[in-house]
Amino acid sequence: MIRALHRWPGLLALALVTILALSGAALSVFPAAERLAAAQAETGLTVAALADRIQTVYPGVEQIRRSPSGRITAYWFDQGAPGAAVIDPATGEGVASADPNQAERWLTNLHRSLFLGDGGRIAMAAGAAAMLILSLSGAALVARRAGGWRHWFARLRGPLAGRLHVEIARIAVVGFVLSSTTALWMTASTFDLLPDGGAIAAAPTEVSGETGFALDRMATLQQTPVAELRELSFPYPGDATDVFTLKTDRGTGYLDQGDGALLAWADLTGWERVSETIYMLHTGQGAATLGLVLGLMALGVPAMGVTGVVVWLAGRRGRPRIRGNQPAARAETILLVGSEGGSTWGFAATLHAALTKAGQSVHVGPMSGFTPERYTAAQRIILLAATYGDGAAAA
Repeated sequence: MIRALHRWPGLLALALVTILALSGAALSVFPAAERLAAAQAETGLTVAALADRIQTVYPGVEQIRRSPSGRITAYWFDQGAPGAAVIDPATGEGVASADPNQAERWLTNLHRSLFLGDGGRIAMAAGAAAMLILSLSGAALVARRAGGWRHWFARLRGPLAGRLHVEIARIAVVGFVLSSTTALWMTASTFDLLPDGGAIAAAPTEVSGETGFALDRMATLQQTPVAELRELSFPYPGDATDVFTLKTDRGTGYLDQGDGALLAWADLTGWERVSETIYMLHTGQGAATLGLVLGLMALGVPAMGVTGVVVWLAGRRGRPRIRGNQPAARAETILLVGSEGGSTWGFAATLHAALTKAGQSVHVGPMSGFTPERYTAAQRIILLAATYGDGAAAA
């Protein structure tokens, strides 16, 4: 049962999980590259100081964002013309273009939806589900082949393709399970199947009606380290009723632009924190090293796909066509075969022919298909299993 559960999802979803794995491996490089390229804020720098530096350089600043890699991006209007740049937090000046990486965007769309919208997202979620099934069933097969979970890294025997398949799985299966599980969570979140919607602070009903309070004097911004910043949105110019909106890794709040007072605040919910952690684990955003490790593990998927197909084809070639194979329910003798490379099937075919010639009705089937309730006419069951070397048990 487990072997069939592993074989058919693997064969049917091979192309899909390969696209998922290769695109995911490629995407894992970008968070690390962004982390290395981004100018990092000095320890202890507050949002108040950073915002003041940026506003000094770009008086029409509209929004400041910080990515999980630490990259600061500012958006502004200058005489009605929009602008954006990656910011050096030490000076508040732009140092690089804020335009998205087109290669990363292309790979992301491929990885998420195959460029097919919601239908593509569902297809890729099915691929992630197949990968999870393959990982769990494969882990069970590896443990069975090795002689138990405690012998997970025991020495392997058998054909090269089978050994490579298992060797890769023993190292990478944890990454496969983590990536596929987090992918399914993120898909469920995308389609609003999880209660992880954000808590929204109540919109302020009363404000000071004044404008122009200095950013570096706002107490809430002074108490917020840049390391906690997600986003700071500025009020619309000339609108005394608008407010600053501050988003951090703790929650969201509104600040009065006339006196800097904190008007409202809402902490992140438990569901939001879990979803953000899931996102970090899957994308590597905020955990670049983990992302690279998972990306390397993902490269094992196409290798395992190739070796898995080779093992499957070898098994099919090694299984002869048995003439006169009786239905299991009518057979007096049941021959069940366990074989890694298919060699034992030849012995089973020979024994089947001899017993049939002697007047027996015989059924031959794989040992993995053992279903005793079907053997209603059986008088005997014979197990044929291969051994390794000096008689070590087969998987």
